[in-house]
Amino acid sequence: MGLEYELRNGALIWIRNPHTGVISYVVDVRGKSFAFTLGERHMPHSGPPMTPDAILHATRDCPFCPGNEAATTSELFRLTPDEIPGWNGSAANTSWVIRIVNNLFPRIPDQLTGGQNESYIVIEDPRHFVASPGTPSDLMYTGALGEEHFFQLLSADARVIRRAFENPAVRSVVIRKNQGRESGASQPHLHQQIIGAPSALPALAAEARTEREHPECWRELVELAERLGLTLEREGPAVSFQTPIGAFPRSYDVVMPGQRGMLHELTPAELRSFARLLFRLLRLLGPLPLDYEIHHGEGVPIHAHVNARLYPYSNVAGTLNLPSTIFENAAAIRRALQRA
Repeated sequence: MGLEYELRNGALIWIRNPHTGVISYVVDVRGKSFAFTLGERHMPHSGPPMTPDAILHATRDCPFCPGNEAATTSELFRLTPDEIPGWNGSAANTSWVIRIVNNLFPRIPDQLTGGQNESYIVIEDPRHFVASPGTPSDLMYTGALGEEHFFQLLSADARVIRRAFENPAVRSVVIRKNQGRESGASQPHLHQQIIGAPSALPALAAEARTEREHPECWRELVELAERLGLTLEREGPAVSFQTPIGAFPRSYDVVMPGQRGMLHELTPAELRSFARLLFRLLRLLGPLPLDYEIHHGEGVPIHAHVNARLYPYSNVAGTLNLPSTIFENAAAIRRALQRA
């Protein structure tokens, strides 16, 4: 059996995540109060920007800021401003734009990966804050990087992945991004994690098992998203959509349905298509708390799961509520992307 769901009068009633078994039910929650769950949201800052002294105080001890390079593990490689055409942070006066180091705290113990630390930190940009920050919460975010910068970021990721797979003890690699305190980010400075593991990481293993048992599952999901009006954009071999089987009420997938290789095996044109759709979605989400993971390997299509963390989340006994407004939300995102 392939993708399991139920439509009534053309509307989605429920759908089962084929990888986890979680059932998402579409419900109308517009009358429900989320005041306690969401908490108090910061109002836009209308006062003067932070002073240079305040900015210095906030960045002085940040291990990912320029000038603090000695606070990290040794550098694997870096990309300079000259290597990223049109970099929009040229006023930052820095010698690097992207910097890659080993994670000081490996996600997987190095005893399991041949005595080598295969957990990496990719510092996405030297800027700690957005331009003219008003408060310490006005942090730089991935959606503000620029499309070419993000393509170069994923290209750097591909170099790290290739390096990790040179270690015969590494059998699986995932890219993980947390943005914002609510997403569990341990550092405010924008960065990614790349994690190499000695066996297929559990989420990837579950997806691979589904792919073996139901090879048409991803195709059915992409077709269902199109049928329900959840498709956002298409770019070459890549497609983005608001997914009804995400881990959160507002989740999105960017997938290359016909590409079952590894990220570092993509041609530059294929990688650019994938990067462009993922970046355009991140730019639209802006500084909202979010996370994404890029999955590849074990015969699954290359894809990214993006979770917007601003919205309430409650997985109860293997069920998740999808707000019926996701269809309106997808249409609004599609229009915004077309305007952009």
